[in-house]
Amino acid sequence: MRNLKILQVSDAYYPFPGGVSEHLYSLSKSLRKRGHEVYILTTSYGKEDERFNDHVHRVGKVIILPLNKSQITLTFDPLLAFKVRKFLKRNSFDIVHTHGPLAPNLPCLATVFSPYPVVSTFHTSFVGFNWYRVSSWFFKFVWKKIKVAIAVSKTAKNLMEPYFKGNYEIIPNGVDTERFKPDGDVHPIYKNLNAKTILFIGRLEPRKGPDILLKTFIEFENIFKDAHLIFAGDGPLRKELEETVPPRLRKRVHFLGRIPFEALPSVYRGADVYTSPAIGGETFGLVLLESMASGVPVVAARNEGYVNVIKNGENGILVNVKDRREYAYALYKALNDESLRNKLIKNGIRTSIEYSWDRVAERVEEVYYRIIKV
Repeated sequence: MRNLKILQVSDAYYPFPGGVSEHLYSLSKSLRKRGHEVYILTTSYGKEDERFNDHVHRVGKVIILPLNKSQITLTFDPLLAFKVRKFLKRNSFDIVHTHGPLAPNLPCLATVFSPYPVVSTFHTSFVGFNWYRVSSWFFKFVWKKIKVAIAVSKTAKNLMEPYFKGNYEIIPNGVDTERFKPDGDVHPIYKNLNAKTILFIGRLEPRKGPDILLKTFIEFENIFKDAHLIFAGDGPLRKELEETVPPRLRKRVHFLGRIPFEALPSVYRGADVYTSPAIGGETFGLVLLESMASGVPVVAARNEGYVNVIKNGENGILVNVKDRREYAYALYKALNDESLRNKLIKNGIRTSIEYSWDRVAERVEEVYYRIIKV
């Protein structure tokens, strides 16, 4: 099989944190390890771009909008369509791989203007209304350009298929097991605390449920004794969360803010429990795999995406996080039941290996070769 020249296209990419950014970064890294030449077309996020500009071409500037109880990124440039078309004409690729192109965004334009075979990955779920109902009216012409639609889970496929019929492949997100692993440096905050810790990593926004976690910690503080709660990330809820912490708990609830790319594994690695109380809008759960690979037990919301990754009681614990008593008890068990902790850690590491990017990239590569018939 010959090596390919591949273009990945997404509005979301580092330095903007999140699952899609990590997906592009790690998939590109793994495909390069397999001998392919991989480029990324994305937008500009400002002065931090230069840290992530290897094989990256940036156009326009980012606009971040609130939607779906979360944040979405879009590329703004009055000449965006012209620049995308010009870029594709000036460069030759074997495959153009777009991410979430069924919206008025950069991947949509790249899909439309691409003279090369197009593969698209779909990451998105929704809280409440399924926006694919709307996009099916406006983006049928984009859909027709896509040779294979990769859904990151059965959940993602089920959301799309009623409105977009076609050639689907389910290929999950992966985890970089070379980067996220039990051994290595630990973030300095853990050395200073000398206590059990519950960790949340993610955007501080309604969909991710950090308010649910904080209210649970406050209501059941008596069962957590001297445990500390750590929020790693930033977002629109941060000020409200900080103000919610009662004075008696301010030394036990910590807000680290946005975590630099290089430091993220060390934040996972030092925690006693990782938790994600996302209320919905998840199709997979990359943060769960990153925690598992780091050797940290997971307690997560029982939502439509996380059930694709967690087998309850085996490699993690799934709970109804809106029932605070149930949620608190699950966190307590994961902190204090050594037999259960060891089981979750062992099975979690095994799960993360199954989802390693080396394995996932091989499956994506097979799709590429099938399309161009190499």
